Amino acid sequence: MPERDTILTINVVEPGLVRAVQLHSEAMGRELKGLVLVNAAYADYPARPRDETGLFQELVVDFDDPDAVQKALKPYTDRLLCVTCRYEEALQPFAKVIPFLPYLFTPSSAALQWSTEKPLMRDRLRNYDESLVPQYQYVEEHDLVNIDTWVQKFNFPVIVKPSGLAKALLVSRCENQEELKQTLEHTFKLIHHAYQREHYPGKPSVLVEDMMQGRMYSVDAYVSHDGEITCLPPVQVITGHMLGMQGFYGHHGLLPGDSTPEEVEGAYEASRAAIRALNLSSTTTHIEMFLTPQGWKIIELAARIGGHRDLMYRKAYGIEHFYNDLAVRMGQQPTVNYDPIAHTAFMNLYADEEGYIEAIEGLDEARQLPSVVYLKQHAGVGDLALFSSNGGDQVIDGVLSHKDPEQLRSDIAKIEALIKIHCKPAQLQEYDGVI
Repeated sequence: MPERDTILTINVVEPGLVRAVQLHSEAMGRELKGLVLVNAAYADYPARPRDETGLFQELVVDFDDPDAVQKALKPYTDRLLCVTCRYEEALQPFAKVIPFLPYLFTPSSAALQWSTEKPLMRDRLRNYDESLVPQYQYVEEHDLVNIDTWVQKFNFPVIVKPSGLAKALLVSRCENQEELKQTLEHTFKLIHHAYQREHYPGKPSVLVEDMMQGRMYSVDAYVSHDGEITCLPPVQVITGHMLGMQGFYGHHGLLPGDSTPEEVEGAYEASRAAIRALNLSSTTTHIEMFLTPQGWKIIELAARIGGHRDLMYRKAYGIEHFYNDLAVRMGQQPTVNYDPIAHTAFMNLYADEEGYIEAIEGLDEARQLPSVVYLKQHAGVGDLALFSSNGGDQVIDGVLSHKDPEQLRSDIAKIEALIKIHCKPAQLQEYDGVI
């Protein structure tokens, strides 16, 4: 049998993954290779992160054709060392590939489905421990006619969120039944395009749930093939809504956060319970949660590394997140440090007003601030800038890091003051890119 030397990933390759494969090659004293299996429906997506180093070979296949998947993977069956998956929209396609990876440690296809479809996730969490989740209702478009019946169980305000999308897309707050009805009608006008744009494979649907009050955090955790769970330090998340802005996206997050040791242990306990409720194994998980007056509540759990977390954990704790992700999928122990070496943050910036971008000011000056690791621009002049509640993506995102927490917080405030996204106002009629 040939030596197992190939790392498989699904749809995308990020620089952090390339770095991790190179580090494992050094640790093992032998050269490892990469293979990315790309769903044919996603292959032409222009923003798909690709490997520019040549380490990863690319195979394009129709994931809905089991015969094609089997034939594509046949030459690699005895060479694959482990498989990973990074992006939310790739997890359900990953589930279709798992039956053809019989000799690797993987989560089950069912566990991946439970972790990507929020209604199923809520069902599993409630069944395991009902204290983990708020009250909720699954809604499809045809259910709108019955709103007067099922809405009676809620105490307003409530949150409306798509059952499958990430990045707080189309997440809205409703203060009363009439506003809820209007929001649901608006959401279902936009949701089909959002699913198509994000290449999300699920059926467009939403959850309505009690709005949680408290402080928001996220925890990434490693889960071994035999159920050992290793949690990383919590990231404190400040949403746009908390700052009086439009949307529930993470405006910025701080690592280390402001939680006490007792609160950290509570976050870990809730994270472990959520992971076990979904029967996940052989994966990294990203758990978002609220610390409420009633205790820890789970917002959602994803079977992947969280956004920005690879660089944040490396800068703040010296943790090689992608390296550990591969390690647990190989059956190895992750290497974790809990003593911070710096303070780190992520930022996501949206326009203050929706419309076509006319100019972006202050970005070059902001990039010169002492804490800035990078600030990346995702949209430019002529592009349509939308709030996350209308399905829009961030215009700029980035990571900051500094040994002095006051310098870090100062630079976050300076970025807010320096960067101005000027838009030509436009009335949004429908979400198809046409105003």
